[in-house]
Amino acid sequence: MSTKMKDRMDPAVSPVVGVLLMLVVTIIIAAVVSGFAGGLVGNEKSAPSAAIDVKADSSSGTITFKHMSGDLLNTGDLEINTYYTNETTGTEYKMVTSKNSDSALIYGGNPEWGTSDMYSRVPYLNDMAKTGGMDKYGAWYGNFTFSNGDIMSTANLNGTAALLGFPIDSNNFKSGEIFEVQIKHVPSGKLVYDKEVAIV
Repeated sequence: MSTKMKDRMDPAVSPVVGVLLMLVVTIIIAAVVSGFAGGLVGNEKSAPSAAIDVKADSSSGTITFKHMSGDLLNTGDLEINTYYTNETTGTEYKMVTSKNSDSALIYGGNPEWGTSDMYSRVPYLNDMAKTGGMDKYGAWYGNFTFSNGDIMSTANLNGTAALLGFPIDSNNFKSGEIFEVQIKHVPSGKLVYDKEVAIV
């Protein structure tokens, strides 16, 4: 092969190979970026949807949550955030209740009657048929699924104090006062419930 012919072949091959390599690299980068972007959007968790009715009763000292309709709610995936301002002192209280919260003393025992202290993580599932009682581990908040018709309760002022995060009695849990309740679905970071509740 002559030198003249060799010189003509080299310049023609090099630009074509270069363009093809750049095209292949561009396609690979586009595929990788598309895969990551699609994966990020597809992994977003959606929050369950449920209608919940929250009531606070000053005469019994309880707060109740009733599941009116909608999706089943695994309480292990939920946090209850409460915000309360004491109107007398102006002190603001915030409390977060989750499956990792401590249990609270609900009823003190009486040795003369042969009863012992009763603890629960509030609000507990108020359904003896499903749990066997508020002191049973399955009734503790974070250990059950909250479904249509179920009621969760704080039982009394002791349980309400645990949920709101400060010691209360009938003098500072009065009719007409307002506190805020948020129920957050932790995996999605979205709120299932967010309302002010008036004590009646």
